[in-house]
Amino acid sequence: MSAHEGQNIPASPLPPVFIGTMGWNYDDWNGVLYPPGVASRDRIAHYARVFDTVEIDSTFYGTPPETYVRHWAQATPEAFRFCPKVPRLITHDLGLKDVAEPLAAFVKTMSLLGPKRGPMLIQLPPSFTRAELPTLKAFLPTLQALDDPTARFAIEFRHRSLIGPEVSALLQAHHIALVANDYPYMPRRFEVTTDFVYVRLVGQHGAFNQYYERQADRLAEITHWANALRTQRDRFAAAYILCNNDYEGYAPETCNRFLQQLGLPNREKPPEIQGSLF
Repeated sequence: MSAHEGQNIPASPLPPVFIGTMGWNYDDWNGVLYPPGVASRDRIAHYARVFDTVEIDSTFYGTPPETYVRHWAQATPEAFRFCPKVPRLITHDLGLKDVAEPLAAFVKTMSLLGPKRGPMLIQLPPSFTRAELPTLKAFLPTLQALDDPTARFAIEFRHRSLIGPEVSALLQAHHIALVANDYPYMPRRFEVTTDFVYVRLVGQHGAFNQYYERQADRLAEITHWANALRTQRDRFAAAYILCNNDYEGYAPETCNRFLQQLGLPNREKPPEIQGSLF
């Protein structure tokens, strides 16, 4: 089902575009994107009134309790998609080695999202370089061995030595998306390795002290990524675009700037939220 099904908007030549932010639980968004004083537990429901996907950053720190996952699923509409981060225990602490058991446990917990579970993000550290290519080759079959045919994955490298045709072919063989990440020290590379694409506008960590308004202008970079999507739109069936607060200072506005470059309508905040910052 398209993220925009049922909405009265012009037809787009693009496949379905799911766009959202990296995380949703930000105090600075109260009174800007959320009602003033909204409880932390209720933010996801307000968020899902505007955007149709979100990256779950908190799962990077550990598999969440099942009660949390069930709440997320119940609080969001049918067409919403969550993109959970694979825990750092798997990616950083164990470095993808001997991870079958914790990986299976994580995937099983996230399956409680049902059809709202989108691609799961495997974010590797900068210390994971081309020297670890044998580890990557040994790990990828673990994903296919999971007892979950609906589990899909995207992988993000943070060392440029892993960008190249050999690795791309490896990901393509295992139906894993190569993340197109806008991150310092990495090339801005857009490459399709499966039937969906996953774009992450990350920026420099700690670039801004507050996250309630845009504080930088990266329109040139946003245009680059939007052009890449349009140019290769016939090669994928869905696109996931995730924007970080550290990219321009306020991720919701970055999302709308991206949509504008694609020729798609803005996502509007609920009318009861006043102000001109979004």
